[in-house]
Amino acid sequence: MHVSRARPDALPTEFHEVRWLSHALQRRARFLLYLPGDYSERPARRYPVLFFLHGSGHDPHSVMEQIRPQEHRDTLGLALLVIPDGEQGWWLDSPIQRRSSFGRYVLEMVALIDESYRTFATPAGRGLCGFSMGGYGAMLLACQHPDLFGAASSLLGPLDIAQMFPDYYRLRLLLGSSLGAWQEFNPTRLAARLAHTALYFCTAQGAFDRPQNEAFADALRSLGIAFEYAAHPGTHDTAWVRAHLRDALAFHRRAFDQAFQS
Repeated sequence: MHVSRARPDALPTEFHEVRWLSHALQRRARFLLYLPGDYSERPARRYPVLFFLHGSGHDPHSVMEQIRPQEHRDTLGLALLVIPDGEQGWWLDSPIQRRSSFGRYVLEMVALIDESYRTFATPAGRGLCGFSMGGYGAMLLACQHPDLFGAASSLLGPLDIAQMFPDYYRLRLLLGSSLGAWQEFNPTRLAARLAHTALYFCTAQGAFDRPQNEAFADALRSLGIAFEYAAHPGTHDTAWVRAHLRDALAFHRRAFDQAFQS
């Protein structure tokens, strides 16, 4: 698999843009990669990886400009940060749009990162975080692949998409007009698969997705699955994500630290 790396001047130090050929998408794709400052200085050390999934209308560079995860590098600690480009694919493999395979695309990235960098390459060494569409994607992928990801977090994620059926047109384009098809990709419906996953999710008190987050929390409680959940003042917007990202990254650092005490 051919990979090319560049660090455009607009990116902070230690962040690079990686371009590669995705077989899932059948074209070249990109992601941003952050390597901790001591990565090149400690060649024997391995690192955990956090995959940060953007929301609808965003891309990796808008994440850097508007969400600004680079301001929280110390909060995340000694971990790689990967920011993929999910376009409007909702981080799932569409059963009706065959070229929209953004679930398999993320799995390809997991393999690429493990092959190319010094990672722990275990579920405990991989986390998923995302906001809005990306929060949904983080929880969906955690449900679908509990053998790959040990921790998942969501900010403003629509976590019970049955509440959006059938009106939300982007999901209708990807999943069709059958509620049964939507439920196959619904984190609330798939929550039992998260029994061994560390979970954190939060939303805004005035956000449209709050009832979905509460339904997801109810499903986890009914299954006896532990989680952290919070609803903070505000609404479903980029400023809210930027204000609360630190808490999600701190959650992942705790999960990594518990798994890999040095």
